[in-house]
Amino acid sequence: MYSRNQLNKAGNILITSKSEMEVESALDMINRWRANHLHPLRVLKNNSLKLLELNSITPVLVSQRLKRLQSITYKLDLNEKMGLGGMQDIGGYRIVVKDVKDLKRLKNLLEVNLSKHRLERTVNYVITPKESGYRSIHFVYKYYSSSEKYSGLKLELQIRTKLEHNWATAVETAGLLTNTSLKSSQGSDEWLEFFKIVSSLFAIKENLPKLNEHQEIETKDLMIKYFQICKRLNVIENLRALRVSTKHIESGQLNGDYYLLRINVKDKNVQIRAYNKNQFETAAKEYAEFEKEIIEGENAVVLVSANSIKALKKAYPSYFLDTSEFIQTLEKMNSNCIERGFIRL
Repeated sequence: MYSRNQLNKAGNILITSKSEMEVESALDMINRWRANHLHPLRVLKNNSLKLLELNSITPVLVSQRLKRLQSITYKLDLNEKMGLGGMQDIGGYRIVVKDVKDLKRLKNLLEVNLSKHRLERTVNYVITPKESGYRSIHFVYKYYSSSEKYSGLKLELQIRTKLEHNWATAVETAGLLTNTSLKSSQGSDEWLEFFKIVSSLFAIKENLPKLNEHQEIETKDLMIKYFQICKRLNVIENLRALRVSTKHIESGQLNGDYYLLRINVKDKNVQIRAYNKNQFETAAKEYAEFEKEIIEGENAVVLVSANSIKALKKAYPSYFLDTSEFIQTLEKMNSNCIERGFIRL
C-alpha cells in the first residue's frame, strides 16, 4: 500500500519532471496502485448487483473501468492542490437505470445499505448539475480488506438514468470530434452551449431542475435555440459520421471479464482484447504499456469490464464513437420543434 505522500509525489513527477528515469519510476508506482483497484471494484460491483436483484431493479447496464492515465494527468493539471493521493475515482463503476423513479429508489437503497466498506460521501449532480450540464449521482467508498494493498482504496460509483448516460457519452464523443475536453467545459462556446441546452431539455423531459441559467427561459424558446445551434453545428451529421464499425467484433467469439479497448479516432477503428477475471494483473500491465503509445486527439486506450461486447458498447459508446441513441433523441426533438410550429422551414 502506498502512502498519500508517495502518490502525490509520483503524480507531481508525472506532470512536471523532465527526467525520463524519474517519470518511468513514477509511472511504475502509479500503474501498480491503479491495478490494485480492480479486485475491490469487482467486489463492490457484485454487491451492487445483488442489491439491485433483491429490490427488483433491472439496470440498463452495469460496468466498471480504471481511469485512463491521460485523464489522471489532465485532472492533476486542473486540480494542483488535490494531488494523486486525493483522487477518488481511479477505480470507478457505473449503474445506469431506466428512469428517475428507479434512480431515486437506488439512491435511497445505497444510502442506507450496510456494508463494511464505508460510504465516504455522496454528490448529487442530478438535482444540482455541473455547469456543463452533467448529471449523475456519485458515491465515494473506502474499501476495507485484510489485504494491505486493497485496504483504504477509494472507489467511485456513478448512478444515472439512460437519458443522462446518453448525454454524458455524447459529450465525450463530441470532445473527440472537436479535440477538446467538452465535459470539463473546455472548447468551443457553441458546442458547450448546445450541450447545456440539451441537458436542460432532457431535465424537463425527466421532471428535473433545468440549469440555473435556463430557469427563466420558456421551454419553447429553449427548443428554438437548441434547433438553431443543432443545425448550425451540423451536430447530427457530424456525430453520425464518427461511428466505428464493430460488426466483425460482435459476430466473433470474444468473451471475458475485462476488455482492453484501443481506439483509433483518426482511422475510426477499435481493437479489443479480452481477459478473464484471473488475468486482471496481465490486463493492467498491458493497459499501462499501450498507454505509452497514446497521441492526443488520434487514439485512446481504456481497460473496462462488462458482461459482453454488446453490453460494453452500451456502457461505453463514446469509445466506439457511437452516439446513435443520443442522435435518435435529437431527431425526435427536431421533429417536435417542427410539428409544434416553433421552427418554420
